[in-house]
Amino acid sequence: MAPIRRFRGLIFGLALLAGCEPKRPEPPPTPVDPPSAERDKPEPTAFTLEPLAFSDLEDWETASIEPAFSAFSRSCSKLFNRDPDSLLSERAPYGGQVKDWLPACRILPKYQHASEFKRFFEDYFVPNRILTNQNINKLTGYYEPELQAAYKPTGTLTAAIPTRPDDLIEVRLGDFEESLGNRRLWGKVDGNQLVLYPPRAEIETAPGKAIGFADPADVFFLQIQGSGRVRFPDGKSVRAGFSAHNHRPFGSLANHLLETGEITRAEAGMTGLRAWLARVGTDRARAAMNVNPRFIWFRETPIEDPSLGPEGAAGIPLTPMGSVAIDLDQHPLGVPIMVRTRLPERPGKSQDDTSSLLLVAQDTGGAIKGAQRGDIFFGWGDEAGGLAGSMNLPGQFFVFLPQKIEAEPEISE
Repeated sequence: MAPIRRFRGLIFGLALLAGCEPKRPEPPPTPVDPPSAERDKPEPTAFTLEPLAFSDLEDWETASIEPAFSAFSRSCSKLFNRDPDSLLSERAPYGGQVKDWLPACRILPKYQHASEFKRFFEDYFVPNRILTNQNINKLTGYYEPELQAAYKPTGTLTAAIPTRPDDLIEVRLGDFEESLGNRRLWGKVDGNQLVLYPPRAEIETAPGKAIGFADPADVFFLQIQGSGRVRFPDGKSVRAGFSAHNHRPFGSLANHLLETGEITRAEAGMTGLRAWLARVGTDRARAAMNVNPRFIWFRETPIEDPSLGPEGAAGIPLTPMGSVAIDLDQHPLGVPIMVRTRLPERPGKSQDDTSSLLLVAQDTGGAIKGAQRGDIFFGWGDEAGGLAGSMNLPGQFFVFLPQKIEAEPEISE
């Protein structure tokens, strides 16, 4: 067996920048004990990757990999347009250089049948078990909501699906410091300073700055998920994709209602939260939603392929059960990651036994922190939402690296 290699996350001196890139907020918790803030903070220690043989992977023969094969193919299309000598990720350099991944990407089209997909990964990759003393080990799920909307406020469809306001300023940090890459932040000008945009309770959407109008609870949960499909009465469907946020911290509606005794733990899922919002009336519902100061603006885009999800942080359409959001300080985008856990078999019910699922890192999220923290994309619509809301369990994580990278010596800070 090859020697265990140790990797350390990059240390950034400016803590302010930790939340500066466009990240999808964390979904509301499912009815489990909410983790403390301290327990959810990843420790800044190294993690190791232990090379394994595919025969060492329990459940590999029965693992679901077809969605990941398609997702990896889309990641390859991005790599062909990059500098081969550049690092796959500056922040997670264990991924090696782009050129290390190109042989697998070039040969991938020759594997055309589902029966060959496992052999593709066996031929060109080495699985690596993640070993870490970080406290966090959790897999959650997210999805793309589908909203019924109107072109103007009508009946219960009164909340704007907001687009960027004119006074929102975007800063691309890489223009000022190359090492910050394509990280971005948003704010507003106050005198000669760029300051934080106001919290949710103080934001009003100006006329003409909305994709459409929907139920207030639907818009609230759309902002939590970060994107969604919007359907109008005339049959037109568009995507409300993430555009910007106000950099305010994410506040959990479910935790707030649990702490104030408004709901029980059994009601802390999506269905229970929606029922509470509908029951208490407009003013109380709005006040409760304002407990989450983070606010998301959207951009309207066409739905070119209804079988694919929205674009993730990698700029690639997400694949249901094939894409995962990860911590970009721990893992590069584009890396295949196999997880072993108990997946939901229906809303509110997890499988009795563990199974393995291969995913590709193609997105990130504001609360996705740690080497063993992932958010699985389940798809779109109510069914996907029910399954995504039921995913909240620990798991084993295995990173797949091209064979050349596996053979290289130890990498450290």
